[in-house]
Amino acid sequence: MRLAASLALVIALLAAPAFAQEQSAPLQQQPAPEVPKKAEVPFREDAGLITAEYYLATGKYAQALEVIGGVIQRHPDSADAYTYRGFAFERLGDVKKAEENYKHAIEVEPTHLGANRYLAGMYLRRGDLNKAMDILQVIRMTCGDVACEELDELQADINHYRNGQRDVPLSQSRGFIPNDKSFYQNN
Repeated sequence: MRLAASLALVIALLAAPAFAQEQSAPLQQQPAPEVPKKAEVPFREDAGLITAEYYLATGKYAQALEVIGGVIQRHPDSADAYTYRGFAFERLGDVKKAEENYKHAIEVEPTHLGANRYLAGMYLRRGDLNKAMDILQVIRMTCGDVACEELDELQADINHYRNGQRDVPLSQSRGFIPNDKSFYQNN
């Protein structure tokens, strides 16, 4: 048994210089393969947004505000977070804070459909058709030739308002709709 172990040690020592020479030879670098990008799945900057969306969709606005506060601390330039916070405040009846948050979201991302849509609804409820019309133009340019719920809904609310029916629903009458609905369709 000792002979076999000694023989193995001698073979290993004799092979070591050849192995070292082989290892020191320059390696041919292969180009890294391109990783296909999945454009259809949107990036969520914080998982807290998904939790907040759940709370908003189920009417748990106070819980949503707690979660959104953490998201904003981690991502102070999140237009989605400010929009969601505005929606929660609006549903809780604090229209001043709601408006501040919608406006902040639009400062961060001027073409944010949700923030623009919700803010336009607030303007209509106050009777400020001109400001709502300005936002309608922003949404129209943002959507371009693509079908866009926010555009259709705001146009319907403006038409409703122009026809003398001033009871514009609070944000969207059917409730909270996440800004990026494709996230749920692809996951």
